[in-house]
Amino acid sequence: MRKLIGILLLIVLLPSSYAYQIPEKGIIYQIMVDRFYDGNKSNNQPFYDPTHSNYRLYWGGDLEGIIENLDYIKSLGVSMIWLSPVNDNINRMASGSAPYHGYWTRDYKRIEEHFGNWRIFKTLVKEAEKRGICIIVDFVPNHSNPATDGEFGSLYDNGTLVTNYYSDSKNATLNPYTGSLEDIYHHNGNIKIWEGFELKYGNLFGLADFNQLNPWVDGYLKDGASLFVRSGICGFRIDAVKHMDLGWLTQFYAHLYMQEPLFIFGEYYKINFEKDDDMFYFYQYSNVSSQLSIPIRNDIVRTFAFGGSLKTLARELEEYYSHFVYPNKAVNFLDNHDLPRYLSESKNLDRYHMALSLVMTLPGIPVIYYGDESYLVSKEGKGDPYNRPMMKFDNQTEAARIIRILAELRKKNNALAYGNFEAIYADYNTWVFERNFGSEKVLVVVNKVDSKNLTLSLNWSNGIYRDVLYGVKMQVKDGKAEISAPKNKVLVFSYEGKQEKPLIGSITPYIAQPDQKIILGGAGFGKSGNVFIEGVRAEVLEWSDEMIVFRMPKLNTQKAWVDVYVETDGKRSNKVKLRYLNGNEEAFLLVLNASNLMGQIWIKGNISELAEPIPLMRSRTGYYFQVISLPINTSFSVDLYSGLPWEKLEPLNMTLYGESINKTIILTKTKQAPKYTQTITRTTIQSPSTSICGAGLILMLSLIVLLKKR
Repeated sequence: MRKLIGILLLIVLLPSSYAYQIPEKGIIYQIMVDRFYDGNKSNNQPFYDPTHSNYRLYWGGDLEGIIENLDYIKSLGVSMIWLSPVNDNINRMASGSAPYHGYWTRDYKRIEEHFGNWRIFKTLVKEAEKRGICIIVDFVPNHSNPATDGEFGSLYDNGTLVTNYYSDSKNATLNPYTGSLEDIYHHNGNIKIWEGFELKYGNLFGLADFNQLNPWVDGYLKDGASLFVRSGICGFRIDAVKHMDLGWLTQFYAHLYMQEPLFIFGEYYKINFEKDDDMFYFYQYSNVSSQLSIPIRNDIVRTFAFGGSLKTLARELEEYYSHFVYPNKAVNFLDNHDLPRYLSESKNLDRYHMALSLVMTLPGIPVIYYGDESYLVSKEGKGDPYNRPMMKFDNQTEAARIIRILAELRKKNNALAYGNFEAIYADYNTWVFERNFGSEKVLVVVNKVDSKNLTLSLNWSNGIYRDVLYGVKMQVKDGKAEISAPKNKVLVFSYEGKQEKPLIGSITPYIAQPDQKIILGGAGFGKSGNVFIEGVRAEVLEWSDEMIVFRMPKLNTQKAWVDVYVETDGKRSNKVKLRYLNGNEEAFLLVLNASNLMGQIWIKGNISELAEPIPLMRSRTGYYFQVISLPINTSFSVDLYSGLPWEKLEPLNMTLYGESINKTIILTKTKQAPKYTQTITRTTIQSPSTSICGAGLILMLSLIVLLKKR
């Protein structure tokens, strides 16, 4: 019996297998699980179409099908696989569709039975890891499933029914500060006005919208996501971040990052790149996690598929990337599951190859949508769901060759992973840009028209260089480069020098709290050394010439962004920025009486979490409010400002005070905390699957009780 208890302890305490990855060094392969490969025909029913003609039914793809094809995916040079959501979805049709896509979750602690189970999912993670590939899971914390169809927002906790949208509405109360009717869900109707209150607290296309400030919801979503982390994944794609409070997301990410140094990126659905409030919020969200580069995708497709100025595209992309703290953390794509596939809009393969090559060489991490390499198209040129055909396997195409070569170059030349982005030349039909990282360089030449002879100023060593894709020659002599650029080609030239001093190019994740693990990527780190954050030395966990893993120390600072640098062999690296959180984070509702205020109001405070201006929303009940991630049991002050996002903010010469003791914080003019009615508690969800560790501990304690009875 003692041996059995020992084994149980090992099961409970054994950490998950986690292979550290530097996201910028790899490429992502996005898979719609149901449409990839049918590895187990016994799980196809119900709502299954074997003819693959009804795009709103299941077609049989599953996790076992992905496992069978991992070698195919590896052949493309892929290092990360992004899976569409695999949590358990509703078991009914809704709006004429089955939930084959995975975005109508009913149980965040189980795997969808059409796709497999936890055992198969963990097998996928392990088999992928054997091939140097890690798994990213699409996670959906904004909403569950349709509120007025299907299972009517039914929500389960590891198989136990918790509520549905109509039952929850009977318990819903009006939040006096936000004006939201809410319990587990928000009950404010569907989004009709795509800004302000409705954007955050309305149902997106009729989907039951979570009230993440409900302690049970907060804990439930964290527990559900943590099951994936313990299964060994390396990151998440977070659905619909545009519709969730950034303050809640920040502490949600912080909770996950405390477990492993994950790569998390969000979907902020913004089609057009233009200077407006929506774009401001897009960049604000990028301060805590990477974002999919949705705003520039259509510009890229339009320029290559329909004609357009490369000079204009160059200017737009430079403007776009200039707003990011970490432009190389942007997640770029040509095709995805929401938009018509490129080849449905234009059949010109040369231009398709050009657009694909550009996405692979821009700042950011490239995504290959399943079948991009085999020229999959959308049915009738349409988007969702017709951009989700059944996979066609072909890794011998020109597109596959381009993907493979540029994926390999990304691993070899740090300029492609970490480098800056500078235009060397641009006109309507030709664009040349350079990526630089220390002694490593990449030059990209984009030419849409007839062959063009170029003479460029280029600070490369004298010599002859060959483009990695087609072998085109570039001669450099005395700071001048001569290139004959062929029509409808993207050329990529590589220069790889030895880095003589430490140089940091990547930090993952780039928000951190004390005791969190952080990964640094770069070059010239040597065999050992020290990492400093604001001059405080961190505990080093792993060290190699291109990667360092360290543990975040506690800092005494009020700054939002702190400096990180490396010292090795008497040499100091460049400084990179890290968004600092004090730790023990929770989401709080900050409230301000609006009776004497007008217009757009902002707050800026005296702790790290409040050190950058945060916009407040105005409610219909006469208050300004915002959800903020704060360390619990902390006193703070905020100053008020007014103005628009793209203008200089004007101080209102007003200071207010608050304490993060209760979930709702009413800011006051004095340091004395007001009387509250809501006390913050750390909620433990009592269910059959509180956690794997929790279940193990319960079982172990039960055995100890039995031993004593004996």
